[in-house]
Amino acid sequence: MEVLLVDNASTDGLQPYIKKNFPVIKYLRQTQRRGFAANNNIGIKKSLGKFVLLLNPDTVVKPKALHKLIKFMENNNSVGICGPQLRFPDGSLQLSCRKFPTLLSTISRRSPLRFLLKNSEANRQHLLSDLNHSLAQPVDWLLGACLCLRRSMLKEIGLLDEKYFLYVDDIDICWRAWKAGWQVWYVPAAVVTHHHQAVSDKKLLSKNSWYHLTSMFHFISKHILWKKAISV
Repeated sequence: MEVLLVDNASTDGLQPYIKKNFPVIKYLRQTQRRGFAANNNIGIKKSLGKFVLLLNPDTVVKPKALHKLIKFMENNNSVGICGPQLRFPDGSLQLSCRKFPTLLSTISRRSPLRFLLKNSEANRQHLLSDLNHSLAQPVDWLLGACLCLRRSMLKEIGLLDEKYFLYVDDIDICWRAWKAGWQVWYVPAAVVTHHHQAVSDKKLLSKNSWYHLTSMFHFISKHILWKKAISV
């Protein structure tokens, strides 16, 4: 196993700390700030493994979680992407596997009406709220906080789309995986704690909500507008 750390042009003295305390880590310091997808692609290009794990800095990996994800991928060659069960710091379930966006679910989650439609059926279906989250199963897409990607799939469909500065890149790569014939699976036996802030959901008008809105527009214009949606 190799660990790569992509430093998004930080100014807090991270480099000497990493070199002193974690010399085994491949430290990839950037001098120019980039978006989420671009930084992950830097790490992917420098990595060597058969599988690539994308892991957010606000996560804590539970014992044997990585082993379970890799074992699942080794036993299922048709799976291009898999992800663990995400939990909040208090141990409660985080709804991390979702249905692909539709016009109705986008309105219920990204429009000014979202505060009124939070408990709507469209939102529940999008979040797969009624799914049995104890079973491994194929899903449309998974949150990008922790994703295990097959290298051969990436060579076929390409890396993360860097036009997404923040958000939606996880939906995009899962969409492209399914479209190319690769499966996306939720593997709840592997557990990762995610200190999910849901920043873009807390305010209607903010920089993060703007990133989310523009990223969703890019996704819709790229995959859905004037094109036939795929069926998983």
